[in-house]
Formats: sequence, structure tokens, C-alpha cells
Amino acid sequence: MLIDFLKAFFLVDRAQLNRYNKSTFQQSALRILITLTLLVFLGVELNSLFIATDKDSELFLTINSLSLTLLFALLFFCKKYTQASSLLFLGTLAVIGLLLVTLSNDSHAAKYGLISLYSLPLMARLLFSFRFSFLLSVANLGSFYLIVTDSRSLELTGSVGVVPAFTSFYFQVLTFVTLNFALPLAVSRIMFTLEQNATHLESLYRRLNRNHSLYEEIFEHTGTPTLLCNKYGKVLKVNQPARKLLSLSQQDKIENSKIQSWLVPLNQKTERYFWQSNAVECTLKKDTNVYIEVHRATLTNHGHYMLHLQNVTHLKALKQELEDSQETNSRLVHFDALTRLPNFHYFCSQVNQRIKQEKTHYTGAMFIIRISQFKLLHKQYGKDNANRIILNFSKTLQSRLSDQTIISRLRGVKFACFLPLGQAYLIQRNLSALIKSVLPEQIRMDGNALNIDYQVGIAYYQNDDQSAEELVEHCEMALEYSNSAEKYSYYDHQLESKLVEEHKLGLQLGDAIKRNEIVLWLQPQVSPNGQICSFEALARWQKEDGNFVSPFVFINIAEKLGLLPVLAENLLRSLIPTLSEWHDEHIHTPVAFNLAGQELMNDAFFALLMSLAADHPWLSDMLELEITETSPVMTNPLIHKRLKALHQYGFVIAIDDFGTGQATMGQLIDIPATVLKIDRRFVAPLPDDQRHLDIVKSTIQLARSLNMKVIAEGIETREQANLLIALGCHTLQGYYYAKPAPMSDWTNNNHEKAKELRMVY
Repeated sequence: MLIDFLKAFFLVDRAQLNRYNKSTFQQSALRILITLTLLVFLGVELNSLFIATDKDSELFLTINSLSLTLLFALLFFCKKYTQASSLLFLGTLAVIGLLLVTLSNDSHAAKYGLISLYSLPLMARLLFSFRFSFLLSVANLGSFYLIVTDSRSLELTGSVGVVPAFTSFYFQVLTFVTLNFALPLAVSRIMFTLEQNATHLESLYRRLNRNHSLYEEIFEHTGTPTLLCNKYGKVLKVNQPARKLLSLSQQDKIENSKIQSWLVPLNQKTERYFWQSNAVECTLKKDTNVYIEVHRATLTNHGHYMLHLQNVTHLKALKQELEDSQETNSRLVHFDALTRLPNFHYFCSQVNQRIKQEKTHYTGAMFIIRISQFKLLHKQYGKDNANRIILNFSKTLQSRLSDQTIISRLRGVKFACFLPLGQAYLIQRNLSALIKSVLPEQIRMDGNALNIDYQVGIAYYQNDDQSAEELVEHCEMALEYSNSAEKYSYYDHQLESKLVEEHKLGLQLGDAIKRNEIVLWLQPQVSPNGQICSFEALARWQKEDGNFVSPFVFINIAEKLGLLPVLAENLLRSLIPTLSEWHDEHIHTPVAFNLAGQELMNDAFFALLMSLAADHPWLSDMLELEITETSPVMTNPLIHKRLKALHQYGFVIAIDDFGTGQATMGQLIDIPATVLKIDRRFVAPLPDDQRHLDIVKSTIQLARSLNMKVIAEGIETREQANLLIALGCHTLQGYYYAKPAPMSDWTNNNHEKAKELRMVY
């Protein structure tokens, strides 16, 4: 008990020693020094009670008694007033030392005083800084001077000889140097090293904590049930999805238990070390009707195993039903394993058989349904829940279509239907309404309603020579031309010719991009007073025959083929040298560069854009980024995140073609755009069309309320220009001011034309 009390009082127990705290160390040192000094003075006081004292010792004892009182007081107040107590303690020792050295005739008292003075630097270093300790060491030169010049230190010279005096003098020097300089400097060096090590360890501890928190977060939020175990099957860690999958409550302690306590492998050969297999099927020990598939990933640095768990109970049940049925082999060949709908080959066989059995003038239609946002649902809800969505959709579709309809799951999220038609549904509008009525707008899952969006490609069966395979191909062609605006697309021969032509053009486009044949033209953007204030960079493709391909055509093809990131990278690299020269020439005319969204989703292009911004700090002042509002990726959270990063780099973000596509009011707030660009289709009917005028007014008012700049494009007349200026447009663009021109027109003759900020009258 006494030892524990002393450890706690002197702050040297395990809890205090395990953490670095400078104030705690100083308080501990102060308590130890005061206590030891107090014991010394208390011993002197007790000794005086038994030994008679002469008059020379009375001063020493008086000082000793007063010091005891002060030391007791400092020991009491040192916890609350550590700094003040430290100063008073050092001051007390200094005063005692000076009094005993200068006033006392007792040689022993003088020695005590000298020790008190010489001990001050060392104590000061423990309680304060090195500078304060060094000042006290220098101040002790005065004490040393008093001692060595005092005649009493040399009294023995006459009676004993030179050697004792010489020895006494050099003993004083040695004592002075050792106590005042050597020990404080050595202790300072030790404390400095300890402080540096403590700081370094504290930095390493913070980094370790950050990394640990990061790994904890990654492990916990992978979205996949995961547990970590060692090579002996001891569970080290488990995330929340895994706890939920294993039906564990928060009170269940799975850590440090054996994995065999929770999972039982189906294959008895792998029962002993089943967690070391690449993939193994197990059941829950507490519920053998739940099947878990375990996939192993080895962590080579530590020799542990990361196990990913997947609930395959539903798939297991379907598989078991097929195996128990007499038609197992047939179903595996002809039916989709998940939905039990006919697969492509069996579907075509059934449709062809239906066509042959019907009359000569049999009329029908085939349509392919594609669930639009399924990739997002798959990513958000996981594979198992995505399969449940597909299953629920197929059941709903079967329940709403007639028995005469043949339904198939082609692959993934594509479903094909072939149905007989009455006369009324030969009109495309009526057939579209029929298809829309059978497609569920929502799918319920775990009590939640999920909105489902579709794209549909439709083809009519019109002659006896058509086969199911041809109809599927026609539906696929039509599906290629469906989009978020036109969800129902019908096949015709012109569409087929258009697809063939687009295919050829796509091959030429790929070659043109490789050869950098697509170049940038610049169209000026002017302020209300007619002065050129910026440009828009527009892609132009001139084929070898001299004909230009419309940007609307080749940009759309590039987007379908996934070539936009490569095209944008080539165009951006061609623009940077011109911007660099303009920056050097002080031509402060920014250039707006169009992005369709697909480029920002590409990691390589985004990394290029960020590296260019880092290499050219001025680039954000010379390059503006216009993201097309019609792009479907506008709603993707990754786009919002990357646009915010670019905005933080200083880039001006503009929303192009505003009002024609995907943006909502909420996204206007999420996207860090500072510019709204009014599309030409709203500007063209001005000033005569009142409805378009109201739309433009409301758009400008919306931009003003969001503190955004407004650019109007497609201006072709003076009346349109004057009207838009009066409405408050900040920047204007169109053929009325200038048509797009090759970039070389602005850079020839040492950028002569670019340096002329001309007025338009």
C-alpha cells in the first residue's frame, strides 16, 4: 500500500510512465526534489535537537527551520501551481546558499550553501529549459568567485603548506565545473534525446493510428462480408456484414474463436483446414439450411487469410430444385438458371416454331427490354440482391403478359418477348403504350420500392421469311438507338443502313484519332460591349476527301465506342502549347474545353488533367471546363467528386446545354459550377417566341440567384444579342459575332489576331 501510494504521489506508476507528458515529468521531478531536500533539512533539524550548537551554527539552524516551513508549503502547492512552485523552490535554494556562503562562519554551513548553489543548474534543467539552466550556471560564477577569493579557503597555506591550498582551490574548480556545467549539459543531452525520441514515437503513433483507422474503415465498408483469420483458423477480425450474415448479435464474441465454431464445410475432405482452400462451400453451424460460399485471399505480409463470404442459399435452393427434377438436364440446356425463363437458343426455337404453326398472315412483334441503371443497382445492393431484382422483374413480367407471349432472358439484364398482335397494335404508339403498361415501374425488395428504368428495342414480324434470330438482331439494332429521352425505338431498314454507316464511320474515327486528324477550332465569346473575352474550343474532323463530319455525329459515335477519353486527351494536349504561349504573351483570353462526362469517369484522363494543373499553375486561369448537361453520367457521384477536386484547383466549371438533359436543381447545388450556358435551341426562337423568352428569363434569374455567370450561345441576329444583353447575359456567342475558325488563324504571325480584342458593331 505504501509503495503504491509513493508511486502515485511521485507520478512514477505504470499509467504515468507509459505515456509521454512533459508537464507530468516536471511535476514528478519537482516532487522528488522537494521531498529529498525536505528530508535533508529535516535530518539537520533533528540532529540539532541532540547536538549542542554554538553561535556560529545558530544562523544555519535558523535558515534550516525557515526552509523546512517553506518546503512543506511548496510540497503542498506544487500540484496546483507547478511552475510557481518550481521557481520558489529554486529561489529558496539560491537564497539559502547565498546566506550560508556569505553570512555563516561555520565551514559546514558554507559547504551546504555551496552545494545548494551548485545544484541549481541541474535542478533548473529538470524543471525548466536549457537556457534557464545555463543562465544559472553562468550566475554561479559569482558564487565560485566568492569561494575562491575568500581568505578562509586559504588559511591553511601558512600552517600546512602550498599543497593543501592548491588542492582546495582545484577541488573547488573541479566541483564547480562538474556541478554547474558538466552534469547539466549531460542531463540536457539525455533529455533532448529523450524528447526527440518521444516526439518521433508520437509522430509514428499518430501515423500508425491514421493507417489503422483507414484500414479499419476499408475493412468495415467493403460491402462484402469479410473476416480475417490466421493459418490455424483463429478468427482475428470480422466486419459488420459478416456478423449479419453469420447471424451474430453484438454480444456474440467471434474474435479469437475458431472458424469451425461458426462454419461447417460440405466437403468432408477439406473439413480440417477448409479456410485455406481458394473456394469452399459451407453451412452455418447454427443453421445448416444457410449455405455460405467462402473465398480465400492470402495476406502474404502476415501469413493471415482474408475470407470473403457469400450467401448462396437462394442459388443453392434453385440448383437443388433443378437437380431433383426429372428435367434437370433439359433445363440446364434450355433455361436460364436464375429466372427459369428460356435462354436465347430455346427462345428462338420456340418463336420459329410458333411462326411456322400460325397462319400465313400471322402478325407479331418482338421487343428486347434492357434495365438501364442495373450496374448502379448491382454496385449499390450487391450481387445477391441484384439477382433478386432480376428474379422479381421476370416474375412480374410473366404475370402481366398473356400466355401467348414467349419470354426469354437473353443475358444479364436483357429480356426478349415475342407476342401476337391485333390490328390496333400495328400502330407504333399503341404498341409502345402496351409495352409500357406491362413493365413494372417499381420493384419491391426487403420492403423498399426501387424505381426501374428501361430501354426497349422493337421489331415487327411482317413476312414469312423472317426468323427469330433476325428479329432479335433487328431488336438489338433498335435498342442501340434508344436513350433516356427516346426509350422505345423501332427497327426499320433505314436504321439498319444507318448502323452500317455508323460502323464504317466508327472505324475511320478510330484511325483519325490515332493520327490526330481531329483538330480544335476556336469560336470567340464576347462581353456585352462586343469585346472578345474568351473562346470555346470545338472539335472538327475533315476527312481525306475534304468533307467535314458533323461534330454531333462523330462525338456521338466516339461516346458509344468509348473513344471520348482518348480523343479528349489528344485535343487537350494540342491545346496546352497554345495556352502556354498565350500565358507568356499575356493574352488573358481563357478557352472553354468541352467534356461529355465519359472523360471524367476515365481515371487516366482525370489523372492527366490533374497533372497538367500541377505542372502549369496558371492553367486553371486559361482553361475552362464545360460539362455537357445532356450526359447521363451527370448524376454519377464520382463526377461530382472529381468536379469538386477540379474546382478546388481553380478551374471554372460550366454546365453546357443547360435545360436539355440530366441536371436537376439538387445537382446544380452539388456540382461546383459557376457558369450556366443557355443552349441554342432556347435562343434561336428569340425574340418572337414568348415561351422561349420566359424560359431564358427564368434561367438567367436562376443563375443570378445561385451567383452564376450566364453564357448564351447560338446568337445569329442583332435583335437576339440586344435582347440577351438587356436580360443580363454576361457573355454572348454565335455566328452574329464570329464563326468558329481554325486555331491557327489565332496563332499565326506571333498570335497577332489573338492579341487584337476587337469590338463588334
